Amino acid sequence: MQLVLPDFDVLAADSVETACSMLRAHQGMAQFLAGGTDLLVKMKLRKLMPRYLINVKGIPGLDQINCDGDRLRIGALNTIQAIQSSETVTREIPMLSRAAGVLGTMPIRNLGTLGGNLGNASPSAEFGPPLLVLEASVRCLGQGGERMIPMTEFFLGPGKSALHPDEMITEVHVPTPPNRAKCVYLKHSLRKMDVAMVGAAVLMLLDGDVCRDVRIALGAVAPTPFRARKAEAALRGSKLAGDRAESELLEEVARIGSEESSPIDDLRGAASYRKRIVGMLVKQGLAQTIARARE
Repeated sequence: MQLVLPDFDVLAADSVETACSMLRAHQGMAQFLAGGTDLLVKMKLRKLMPRYLINVKGIPGLDQINCDGDRLRIGALNTIQAIQSSETVTREIPMLSRAAGVLGTMPIRNLGTLGGNLGNASPSAEFGPPLLVLEASVRCLGQGGERMIPMTEFFLGPGKSALHPDEMITEVHVPTPPNRAKCVYLKHSLRKMDVAMVGAAVLMLLDGDVCRDVRIALGAVAPTPFRARKAEAALRGSKLAGDRAESELLEEVARIGSEESSPIDDLRGAASYRKRIVGMLVKQGLAQTIARARE
């Protein structure tokens, strides 16, 4: 059976203020349209039935990528492919480029936007775990003016974010990692193009053989992407000497991370299987960042 889109009208916005005004005027009946890779599928499946689509693709200035001193500013209308291909992103925070590269297919990456990926608030949002360990913030604008939402407060539940009903994401601000810090994002899926069954991001900062800081974030294994705080605490401040004790410690940290996750059984895999994958990815991510730090 061929799925078709329900009837809707398209409204064109030439500024963020206009787009937010349109959203307020049609509250509950309108959605922003940028890439449409998630929205249009949901409309075909009748999971969403907006009467109006507000086309924001023509708003100028939201597709910029700039490095301002110690932070990266990525406009919400940047496509996933633009982020993967950006020399600035690759130079400053290569983990984001790698995360973009494993999101969907090339056509999806050419259409989908960073703002859409985050605004959709999917538990498996590809950029959720990397932006959490980087302690990024989402810049948004609405009737109440501009505000910054820390990534740790942005995801509220499946399909639910901290955005107000009339707000639009305009930028993501990403602090560049501390000197010598190493980051990695790992994804497990049946095929590279598939939505993540498990996603894990790790940031590690070694001072000699002591773990001065570690951040671990997981995706697709809870109602929202989240920081594995207990796993982090079990490793932070520990001595890593490359011996058997280190291996046992990483095993324990991976086990704690797995216990912090709460996946469900779905078409992508059983909850018990996904918990095992969490442990594997956390240990692998820790080992990779430690190895890079020692290099």
